Amino acid sequence: MYHAYADTPESIRSTVRDMASRDGVVGVFLCVTPADGIVDWLDPFLRRLDVTVFGALFPEVIYDGENRSHGAVVCGLLSEPHVTTIPELSAPDRDYAAHLDAELPLEGYETAFVFADAYSANIQQFIESLFRTYGVELNYIGGGAGALEMEQRPCLFTNEGVIEDSAVLAAIEAPMTLGVKHGWREIAGPFRVTDTDGTTLWGLDGRPAFSVYRSVVEGHTETELTAADFFETAKAYPFGVARLDGEQIVRDPFEVTEGDGLNCFGNIPEGEFVHILEGEPESLINAARDAGREAREPDTPAEGLFFFDCISRVLYLEDQFERELSAVEVDDTSMVGALTIGEIANDGYGHLDYYNKTAVIGAVEDI
Repeated sequence: MYHAYADTPESIRSTVRDMASRDGVVGVFLCVTPADGIVDWLDPFLRRLDVTVFGALFPEVIYDGENRSHGAVVCGLLSEPHVTTIPELSAPDRDYAAHLDAELPLEGYETAFVFADAYSANIQQFIESLFRTYGVELNYIGGGAGALEMEQRPCLFTNEGVIEDSAVLAAIEAPMTLGVKHGWREIAGPFRVTDTDGTTLWGLDGRPAFSVYRSVVEGHTETELTAADFFETAKAYPFGVARLDGEQIVRDPFEVTEGDGLNCFGNIPEGEFVHILEGEPESLINAARDAGREAREPDTPAEGLFFFDCISRVLYLEDQFERELSAVEVDDTSMVGALTIGEIANDGYGHLDYYNKTAVIGAVEDI
């Protein structure tokens, strides 16, 4: 797997051009961190490229065993990607399947990189449509794109430039094995979701969602939780949506609404049962290690690892996040990736989900 890092606009352009000119490279995967004016120069640059390109803007990137808050990771692919753009994710009653080529698995594609604008509505509906179209015939890996400023802006890359409120699917022929783990544990619940609207959670057990959440967290932390300082505390106390087989799906509340609702990254359907979770550094780091082991199947050589980890795990672990990276790294195996706003993957049970606060690792033999 060819890969490189660059940290200025000119070096990013030069690195992409150099990567595209390497023998055998027929596609470029690009992860870039936010910067002032980035769309102004990146959009026309992508439109002029002769090689197939895809990727996204992420809060941070992963390269050479480090998380980096500026710059770009550039990967050269030896398998030409089949790139599909799904526009207007937030449009009501959108027919996402109409944009998907149902024949991809029959054409030899085995893995799909999937990136979505993290601030779009209906990401969960898109994920469900994707799985209905391809099922377990593809493995999926990716995440939510954007910056941490909590506002929507162009953040997805294709040869059409930089776009927003969309998803990008890039299918490749190379197979990939996946590991998906989070390491958060239950401290309260279950609570029945009695009122919800998309990504806004309004009611738990018939009471305002923030009221229930605040009562649990204040009892656990012995400090007052207010709307003003909500995110700083909530990053350590996500929701867990119950699932019959496998780990709970983590949902990250990030904002209190008027009327004591909670905005979350990802949907929590009405009628589901949720717990309030807590993590501690060792459990999160061990979970990432287990995800790496799960991805690296015995007797299957891995040329490279793709690591998509939630930016909120960095915000929680802080200086200890380097231990999580070290837990996943393998000697003589390259590892690249990004810190995302939500993660997209299917686990070993076949589920395709939109996760929060979860470590997703993909191992490839030849890409």
